[in-house]
Amino acid sequence: MTLTKRLTISLLGAIAVAVTAGLHAAEAKELRILTWQGYADDDWVAEFSKANDAQVKVVYAQTDDEIWSKIKGSDGADFDLMSVNTSELQRYVDAGLVQPHDMAKLPNQKGTLPQFNDLTKVGGVGRDGKIYGIPFAFDSIGLIYDTNKVSPAPDSINILWDPKYKGKILAYDASAHNFSYGALAAGIDHPFKLSADEFGKVKQKLIDVQKNILSYYQSADEALKIYQTNDVALIFANFGHQQLTGMLKANAPVKYVVPKEGALAWLDTWNITKGCKDKDLAEAWVNFVIQKKISQALTDRNGFGNTVTPLTGDDPNQKLVWLLPVEDFQKRSDLWNEVKAAAQQ
Repeated sequence: MTLTKRLTISLLGAIAVAVTAGLHAAEAKELRILTWQGYADDDWVAEFSKANDAQVKVVYAQTDDEIWSKIKGSDGADFDLMSVNTSELQRYVDAGLVQPHDMAKLPNQKGTLPQFNDLTKVGGVGRDGKIYGIPFAFDSIGLIYDTNKVSPAPDSINILWDPKYKGKILAYDASAHNFSYGALAAGIDHPFKLSADEFGKVKQKLIDVQKNILSYYQSADEALKIYQTNDVALIFANFGHQQLTGMLKANAPVKYVVPKEGALAWLDTWNITKGCKDKDLAEAWVNFVIQKKISQALTDRNGFGNTVTPLTGDDPNQKLVWLLPVEDFQKRSDLWNEVKAAAQQ
């Protein structure tokens, strides 16, 4: 065989290898995820990638605004899956940036906790009979109480107004949440869409509770420090079970309760973008992470709840009021400033 023939055969072989590699690369499955830290851990990604012969690329977001900017900016084309909470999801639906799930491809949804099993009863995840968000992680905004100072265990949010606890309550400084929990305490069952009359009623109720408030806090660490140096009996726990876990680690004699009126709660969901390139692969991921093993690991590693296994000590039938967009954020902010000003008079 001449040198020319050998070179020709070698060249053709190299081309064949390159073409084969190119075809394999073109056929390789890829999943692009935009989510929160802790929702796509390396070991889960490795297991899923191996089982599905796919490459998973994860980008972690820091804020809701960042997720909106990335998805809106690319018209949903840069990611296949994302995670947003129920108070955010509806604006993606409005903008046509997400597409509904095929529930037949999510058999693990049938094994979720009672409060998540029937998604038609979970506020904020659907629209017009279609499901756009599959619940994955949550936490409630309940009450933390000192067992040495509050007995029996509280069962109502209205314990915050009990004169017995004057100057012994820590509250979270947030206008939207405070008007919502004030509405629940006032017996209003739609805390995110208040009428003018309801605003007035809730505003007065929030003014009335001021006499019992020792201080407001903005972080769980700040609340713990105030608790450790003051006579605190009750805390409006904006950071839920994560906050409880931190206090228990500090050896505080505290417990957590969801009041009978219900607790505000955030609920993060998995959502398929408008620009998803492989919907079957995206739904395979969602089904994968809502299995017991992964969901329990989510709670063990982060402290908040998952939708498959119950939080220790929690009642699976407790009333959780999932956060939704409020009717007028600016109005709530202005009225909250008036509430705090009235308390100083």
